[in-house]
Amino acid sequence: MYFSSPFNRVVWLSCVVVSAMALKNKDKFYCEMASPCVCVSVDNSRVDLGGINISLNLSTDVTLNYKPCPDDVQNPDTTAIKIVNATASTTTALASYMDVQFDIDDQISLVYSNSTGNFEVDLSCDPSAVEGNEYLTNFVNNTNQYSITLKTNRVCGLNLLDSIENSNTDSWSVFFSFLLFVIFIYVIGGSVINACLFNATGTDILPHYQFWSSQYNNIKGKLCGTSMMASAYESI
Repeated sequence: MYFSSPFNRVVWLSCVVVSAMALKNKDKFYCEMASPCVCVSVDNSRVDLGGINISLNLSTDVTLNYKPCPDDVQNPDTTAIKIVNATASTTTALASYMDVQFDIDDQISLVYSNSTGNFEVDLSCDPSAVEGNEYLTNFVNNTNQYSITLKTNRVCGLNLLDSIENSNTDSWSVFFSFLLFVIFIYVIGGSVINACLFNATGTDILPHYQFWSSQYNNIKGKLCGTSMMASAYESI
């Protein structure tokens, strides 16, 4: 039987553990940006900030305005965040729709990055902040590193615990982490079994050493050529 070998049991058990970890990750919240103000998860759940256009009073006659969704495409306003000074009749643009990315950790944030600085809008659950009642709070300005919190019910109920953003970088990180885990189980588990059950020593303690050694020699022969080819090269 296949599972009669202790080593095969270890490999099979490690595969079960890794599969369980992968299934657990499916319960985590993934969200991919579909527009400057919308991201869509793998189960088609949406975080949609459409219709929000709110202001926060910073001081007398000075307000910060946040409108995460752009205007009609025929007459677009590229500014998502701006400060309006009513006394001086000036408007200072702080962030553009084109510079936004969704960032997901223990909360969802919209991060606007450009050459002058970053502006992070953290989305915080407030069940009472239904559409039309959203509000801004906790504005911070640390030398062109801005942050603010948007209270809304549109992010309530999402499973953000140990969340993973759906990006290429994270996908590759998960893949290589999985690969390193399997190699670790294979090498350590196989070495322990060979040493304890078969009294192997030296290089024989490594799992399937003869097989991997032959594969190395085969690849080396194909890439580097045979000794005849080496001799022919030296005679040139």
